[in-house]
Amino acid sequence: MLGELLALLTAVLWALTPVFGKKALEKSSIVALNFVRSVFGSMALWLILPVTRGWQLVDVDLYSLALLTAAAVIGMGLGDLAFFKSMDMIGVSKSTAISSTYPLFTTFISILLLGESLTVLSFLGTVSVVLGVSLISIASSGENEGKDNPSLRKGVVLAIASAVIWSIGITLIALCVRDVDPLVANTYRLSILALVLALPPLLKRSFRKGLRSGKALFWGAAAGVTGLSLGTSVYLESIKLIGAARATALSSIYPMISAVAATLFLKEKTNLKTWVGIGLTVLGIVLLKPW
Repeated sequence: MLGELLALLTAVLWALTPVFGKKALEKSSIVALNFVRSVFGSMALWLILPVTRGWQLVDVDLYSLALLTAAAVIGMGLGDLAFFKSMDMIGVSKSTAISSTYPLFTTFISILLLGESLTVLSFLGTVSVVLGVSLISIASSGENEGKDNPSLRKGVVLAIASAVIWSIGITLIALCVRDVDPLVANTYRLSILALVLALPPLLKRSFRKGLRSGKALFWGAAAGVTGLSLGTSVYLESIKLIGAARATALSSIYPMISAVAATLFLKEKTNLKTWVGIGLTVLGIVLLKPW
């Protein structure tokens, strides 16, 4: 029972992250938000690690460090940039649902590069995801009649792009965690991203567009701690108790929770097509998870 509760808590934490990010972007640039998230997220993980894992950090070799650097820059740097830009254009509920389809692209990469076979469940999951994303896209146009449709289409494309980029980052992480504890790997990944974003040109830009705002710092820190550190830590503990299949299936409902939170706290408007699309997308993600 504890494992199931932790998986559901993971879903809640992951669902709140984009909501907090949206609040931060009211006073911040995307680069500044990413910097704040990575700094506070990595700080929280550095506090969690000694308690849960001891001192395994010294076990990371140069090959794993190179993979983690690539995963940080590609997955969290470029992928999150596309996601938050999409969120600005089409809202939290839709961008979160569409970007959460990254397991679909991870499956394709595994089939093409690692020689894995396409199962019946993977095929059904793919169909469900495609239908769900299509419905969300149609709903976006219907809810925003009279607005700039090219901008809406760009938001959908950016959400899909973030899913593709995240799947590449996840593949790099998968290669790394064969020899490194996943929580340790995530700590390094976040820390590396914070260091990259702390480079003078990027840091100067962040100070101009967000780091001087208390509101941006608060919500950015909340987004980093909830999703990037606590969410990941709770998820891994859930896997220990009930296994990867059940933990990932239960935590996959986070787009639904995120949509509810966005409706309640951000006053986003959603219609029936959007909710059906989100539901189909979540169902597809569950089917695409390893069983």
